[in-house]
Amino acid sequence: MKKSYKGVVVHCSDSSFGNAQLIESWHKQRGWQTIGYHLVILNGQIENNTYLEFMDGQIEAGRDWDIAGAHAKGFNDHLGICLIGVDSFTTNQFKMLTKVLKSLMEKYNWSLKNILFHYEVSSKTCPNFNKNWFFENYMKI
Repeated sequence: MKKSYKGVVVHCSDSSFGNAQLIESWHKQRGWQTIGYHLVILNGQIENNTYLEFMDGQIEAGRDWDIAGAHAKGFNDHLGICLIGVDSFTTNQFKMLTKVLKSLMEKYNWSLKNILFHYEVSSKTCPNFNKNWFFENYMKI
């Protein structure tokens, strides 16, 4: 595992369903070698119109952590985390994202400044929810 990263960039899949395997397939269709994100947080919709409650909020490994990300131009020295969804995410996803971010902050001695949302470093709206709202309601900061 790479010893350190400068931070993390939070993304969404811009799809209502999926998992790390499906995202990897999409990324390979674009000519990439593998999935661009290091972690994927599921919403329980693995396939279109198929909800599996036990998968809601589960996390899957994506890209090997020894390999730089391929998720945000100019910020691939950051870990990439992707939530499955477009503009609606589950409470379980937000709870898992909180757990992951707090763990990474502790592991790498990061502050909130090291947590970026994709819309902060690109013209995208991803992950399609407000960072301050998330910090106030889930990170409790």
